[in-house]
Amino acid sequence: MIKLFDPAGESERTAEVTRVPPRDTARLDDEVYLFDDRTVLAVNVALASGRPLLVLGPPGSGKSTLAPNVARLMRLRYYAEVVTARTEPHDLLWREEAFRQLNDATLGRLKGSGSRSYVRPGPLWKALDPAMDEHCPPALRDRPAVVLIDEIDKADPDVPDALLDPLNNLRFMGPDRRMVTAAESAGAPLVVITSNEERELSAAFLRRCILLKLESPDREHLLKVARLHMGDDYDEALTLELAEMFESESVAARPAASTAEFLDTLRACHQMALTADSPEWRAVAELAMVKGTPDTSAYA
Repeated sequence: MIKLFDPAGESERTAEVTRVPPRDTARLDDEVYLFDDRTVLAVNVALASGRPLLVLGPPGSGKSTLAPNVARLMRLRYYAEVVTARTEPHDLLWREEAFRQLNDATLGRLKGSGSRSYVRPGPLWKALDPAMDEHCPPALRDRPAVVLIDEIDKADPDVPDALLDPLNNLRFMGPDRRMVTAAESAGAPLVVITSNEERELSAAFLRRCILLKLESPDREHLLKVARLHMGDDYDEALTLELAEMFESESVAARPAASTAEFLDTLRACHQMALTADSPEWRAVAELAMVKGTPDTSAYA
């Protein structure tokens, strides 16, 4: 089988052309990812078919970090939009800078109709036309893009359905009723959409997407992820103890302990110089794990 995306064969990108956005912490979660066979196959099918990849799974399962890692390994441009309850369909395409336009009109320096000064391109517009991204590194200007639309289920039901036409035809109605189409040099973007399944998506939208469901991690997955993320700081004895604890606790806990929580606990233990022989590591793990049925949307 010809693979359009093969993480085992992709070489690392230099820091100068990285398009992974900075995170709130100095973690390497967007620079390290454990790709299993199902995930690699789903990415390849999405690339080959030109259809969006809809990634479902529990919070903390790695949905949001899949897209930036595909972009990093394939040396593609990368754009992301985190959806909220206030997100409108046009926010992913373009936004009108009404305040700036009003301010210029008040000062008597209003620019003519069609001026880009009053339009802010959204992630899908930038993905279709690199010229709309003034910060795009020259090395990536002629490369396709990966677009992450994170937590689509947070938006009103009309938002995902409104994206069907732009995603199907790679075009949309832009400012001043002008049609925006994909630049010939850019190629079709890979659109990765994530959902915590908090709201049901329409059948039409689901049929349009390639579906990938990430399951709660088992013990072997946790161990592989730990080796990959912790590097030289990997403590095998502590990781084995912690993996067994997470696996047993997840049977009773709802929601199940996530990969993100597992890594957070390992990092905390390392920073606090705790080992498997330290009695305190269990208390750290108890604090790091989500118990009961709280709102865990913040862990996505």
